[in-house]
Order: sequence, then C-alpha cells, then structure tokens
Amino acid sequence: MWRILVAIDDSALIDNESERNPAHVFGAASFLNDTGSDMIAPIWPTFLKDQLGLSVGLVQIVDGLALMITSLSKLGAGYASDRTGKRKSFITLGYMMSSIARIGFVLATFGYQFFQIVLWKSMDRLGKIRGPPRDAIVAGHETEKKRGSAFGVLRALDTAGAVLGTTITFLLFEYIGYTGIILLAVIPSLGSVVVVSVLVKEKRGKDVFKGVSFRGLDKNLKVFLLASVLFALATFSYSLLIFLSEIYGYSVEEQTLLYLLFVIVYAASAYPFGRLSDRVGRKPVMAVAFLFLMVTSLWANFIVFDMLTITPLFIFFGLMNGALDPVQTSFVSDLVEEERRASIIGAFQMAVGISALPAGIIIGYLWDSINPLAAFQYSIVLTFFALMLLLLIRTKKTE
Repeated sequence: MWRILVAIDDSALIDNESERNPAHVFGAASFLNDTGSDMIAPIWPTFLKDQLGLSVGLVQIVDGLALMITSLSKLGAGYASDRTGKRKSFITLGYMMSSIARIGFVLATFGYQFFQIVLWKSMDRLGKIRGPPRDAIVAGHETEKKRGSAFGVLRALDTAGAVLGTTITFLLFEYIGYTGIILLAVIPSLGSVVVVSVLVKEKRGKDVFKGVSFRGLDKNLKVFLLASVLFALATFSYSLLIFLSEIYGYSVEEQTLLYLLFVIVYAASAYPFGRLSDRVGRKPVMAVAFLFLMVTSLWANFIVFDMLTITPLFIFFGLMNGALDPVQTSFVSDLVEEERRASIIGAFQMAVGISALPAGIIIGYLWDSINPLAAFQYSIVLTFFALMLLLLIRTKKTE
C-alpha cells in the first residue's frame, strides 16, 4: 500500500501577491508548447516514413511506446509530486524535456537510425510528467463549481496553440521542409519553459494530511475509471480519419486542412463544454463526448461516400475531444480529496493512456485485416457499453 507522506495546499503554489490565475499561466505555457508540438504533428507520420525510412509497422511501435511512456510518466509524476510537495519543478522539467527532444528529431535524420527516434520520442513523451502536477494546481485553485471552466480555459489555450502550429506548418512546409519546421518548433516550446519559470512562484504549502493510502476510493470514481478505460479502448486517433480521407482522394495538403478543422473545433468547444459541466454537472457532458464518438463512427459507416461527406467527421471528432478533455479531469478531481489529487489524476491518466495502446493494435488490425469500416463498428459497440457504465454513476446535483 502506497502512502503519501506530505501533501500540499495547491492554492499556495501561485504567488498570492501576483494574483495570477494558474489556468491562465499554464494555459499560456500550453499554448506555446502545443504550437511547437502541432507544427510537427501533421507531418510526423510522413517524416518517420519518408525521411527516416521507417516502415508503417515501426511507426506504430514508436507511437505505441510513446503512449506507454506518457501514461507511466504521468503516474510517477503525480505520486512524486504529492510525496515531495513539489509541483513547479516537475512542470518545468517536463516542458524542457519536450523542447530538447524536438532538436533530437532533427539529429535523427543524420543517421536514419531507429533507436535515435525511439530515444527522442521517449524523451518528448516523458515530458508529460508536467500534466498531473499542473492539473492538481489548477484544481486546487478553484472551487468544485468552477473547475470545469478552469480546465476548459487550459484545454482551449492548449488547442489554440495546436491551431496556430498547424497553420504555420501549412504555410511554411513548402519552403523549409521537414527539418526547418521541426527546428522552428523548438522556439515556442522553449517559450513555455520561460513562462512557467518566470510566472509560477512555488511556495511550500501547508501540510493538508499525512498517511493517505490509495485505498478507500469513491466507488463512483472506480466506475468512472472502468467506463473511461472502455471508452479509451474504443477511441481511435485522428490519423484514422486522415487515412480514411486518403481513400477518398485527399492530398497531403488537404489532409493538413482537415487536421486544422479538427483542432479549431476542439479549441472552440473546450471552454464552453467546461462551463456547461459547471452548470449541469460532469456526467451529462461526458455522455455527450461518448455520443460524439459514436456519431463519428456511425457517420463513417453509413454516410461517407465522397470527399465532401468526409469533412463532418473532423467536426464531430473535434467536438468529442472538446467535451472530453476539460470535463474528464474535472470529474476525477471532484471525486477525490485534495491531498492525493495529483496521484489519483496521474493513476487515472495512466490507466486511460495504457488502454490506448491495445486500442490502436485492435483498431489497426481490423482496418488492415478485415476492412476500414470494421474498425469503426468495433468503436461503436465498445462506446455503447462505456456509456451504459457512465450512466450508472451517481453524482451530486448541480446547484
């Protein structure tokens, strides 16, 4: 049984004299980091395949490993952050590691070596240690009724950076190519390190409680975890929609615009969904997220027949992510006490993240070995069962 020896009051981590809202500070850092990240994201698959010479199978191994490392790093960072009473150091280190890794992506082009890209991608994903400590600070600064809005701000700025990054790549890729885009992406990434280093003033918070174990969790949280794992097993990445658009004749440039549509919808909807969850409760908005994934898969199965009918898929998928991201973390925060919040958020994100790896393997197998529609049909069935579990959760009525 793990025990947390020291816990802190997260509201003390932002200098009270400055009165800065941590959602805004970390939102700014996330905006910069995701500008850099999503300058790379649209070209990442072809970078690995065409520039480094990796096969599709090796690309899947790299991405699968990245998901595993992301999940494990979040759990470790959450527990260590609660145990040591530190938040800022994990967040700053996480952003720094991601910045360095993006330089490493370019270094890998000189040797075309598989182990190099695994190394640098692992470092990039290890940078996700920033997530649980950051989320714990944001959750600790707000009351329960305002957490959805706070995480909505964070996710909206996070995704707005993705919009900017994707746009930059669309405009400049023709002129500076893969290497130029990746090196340029380092600049905003380093900016996120500066924002956290300068604007977050960590103070030693008061001890809240000692000797907390991971036993005795709210049973509603356990049901929510199971529903979220099932939903993660049903969820595919945006790349599956990109591959579907390729079947109907979209070029690489046009696929970049579809990805841009996805992130714009994602960014525009995150804050409204967070606000809505504060008013009507987390569960209804989570149910909407589950339904949007089902609608995406149903549309792919029964409606898509040409280039025009592909477009709504990216809108539905953006709405699903916009509803899911701010509300999922808020839901977990509502169901766990403050002194072990970062640890539980990290454990939750680890379980969901690890589930994404078998999901990718299963969905990829169905796509390759049966047909693309089988992958979407699998998603529909699993999402339905996840939704049924979600509806079993008992929550307090929103006042």
